[in-house]
Amino acid sequence: MNFVEFVKKFPTEASCIRYFKQVKESKGIVCKKCGNTHHYWNKTHKSHDCSECGYRTTLKSGTVMESSNLPYIYWLYAIFLMTMTKKGISAAEMQRQLNHKRYEPIWLMMHKLRLVMGMRDDKYDLQGVVELDDAFFKSYSEAKTDETTKRGRGSQNQSKVLVMAKVDPKQGRPKKT
Repeated sequence: MNFVEFVKKFPTEASCIRYFKQVKESKGIVCKKCGNTHHYWNKTHKSHDCSECGYRTTLKSGTVMESSNLPYIYWLYAIFLMTMTKKGISAAEMQRQLNHKRYEPIWLMMHKLRLVMGMRDDKYDLQGVVELDDAFFKSYSEAKTDETTKRGRGSQNQSKVLVMAKVDPKQGRPKKT
């Protein structure tokens, strides 16, 4: 999904709330207090209330958004921008894109998202045939120096990148043991 399609799908806070509500309901809601699985939607508090004991489960509870006062649209846009850009995005740029006055809540939100993304990556181990390659990509620095730079591989104007990927052995390729 590109950014234009994303903005069309989630143009308002209400559309983001509907999406998070749908995701939470598809996973199932269990009351933390009594264990009941029957809940009703409370529009006023944007929560699922237990039909037995009345315990309130908000959309943010049990998620990375828990105890955050930032709007749902900020979270959804931040997740989109952080996962769809190859070069990453700074907290200052995210603050500018979301048009938020304070830097700290945006910085904290991005740290929480990075932590969760790292936890998800830890679930996957590369097994079987793994290919490893390194490369250099041109990097830009605003600092100007009179020092002459090296040319070619390993230049000061390049950043080294290491990539590992699991591949399925193709016929004709010898298997390494």
